[in-house]
Amino acid sequence: MRIVTLNSYTYLYIKYLKISLLLFILLLGLIYIKNNKNINVYSSINNKFKLNYNFKFAIIQRNIKFSTRGLMAYYYINMGCIIEYIYQGFIPILDLSTHPNIFNGFNNKSNKNPWEIFFYQPFGYSLENVIKKAKNIAYFYCERSKLGPHFNIFNNNILINYWQYIAKTYIPIKEEFINEANKKYIYLFNRSKNVLGVLIRGTDYIACKPFGHPKQPTPQMVFEDIKEMDNKNNYDYFFLTTEDDLIREKFIKKLGKKLKYIRSDKKINYDYNKKKLLAYNNNLKGNISYMKIYIINIIILSKCIDIITSRTGGSLVALLLSKGFRNIKIYYLGFYK
Repeated sequence: MRIVTLNSYTYLYIKYLKISLLLFILLLGLIYIKNNKNINVYSSINNKFKLNYNFKFAIIQRNIKFSTRGLMAYYYINMGCIIEYIYQGFIPILDLSTHPNIFNGFNNKSNKNPWEIFFYQPFGYSLENVIKKAKNIAYFYCERSKLGPHFNIFNNNILINYWQYIAKTYIPIKEEFINEANKKYIYLFNRSKNVLGVLIRGTDYIACKPFGHPKQPTPQMVFEDIKEMDNKNNYDYFFLTTEDDLIREKFIKKLGKKLKYIRSDKKINYDYNKKKLLAYNNNLKGNISYMKIYIINIIILSKCIDIITSRTGGSLVALLLSKGFRNIKIYYLGFYK
């Protein structure tokens, strides 16, 4: 019996063929929406739209007792859920109000939808109005769709461009955060475009080493790469994004006045000895103000000309929000076991 195996080039061809097919289906859908008089696509640029509640709506929830995911993890995971139900002919609406999570401090008694604090729903709808006005509503659970982006897209420009389009079209960030990030960028860097962005994860990643998550570089490893890239590009500033107060202090001492950062007035005070996930930190869970600063950090990071980063939810979203980085240093150090 002859066994036929596919080489890596064939696998790559099939993979790209699948992506091309998805893009073609998406294009057909957009053309249909554009030409259908009953549908008015939401525009995050001019914020003008007319909503029609006669369509099929999929309200997407979580079937879990609680979730320790952070803001950026919800963002890129929900991308896959959105695409999955758009392909099925629904207008998807994300609902984070029905399960305990970091936004509601693991208390889901509030009827407010945390998702809509930070992001627009697809096509400009809202959970509240869909429940009130729509007649054709179905409820679905979506934990992690196979169609969503993952850490394997960092070195794949086709996938990056695809998911950048999805992010911009279906789940744009609220304009108040975009505007605030633009103001802070000008304030921090005096309109300079020659800024190196750095994202480094610490706290629970270092203490807990969560199984299956990418290993993080040490500050010393990052310092060496900053020095090498700075020698080539002579940056005006460095912009640091980190949740770890101890790591931030090391960067301040090492890089001095060229280092810029934005942090919350309230410190996390993470206890490395207890080795708890960051979501359980009493100073963080339910702290919407902290999360607003976090999303502004990611937006500013996406505007830097070059980037040094570990693989995390934050760096993945920064990549999707960016218009492309000139130089990228990404650490591939394996996964925690």
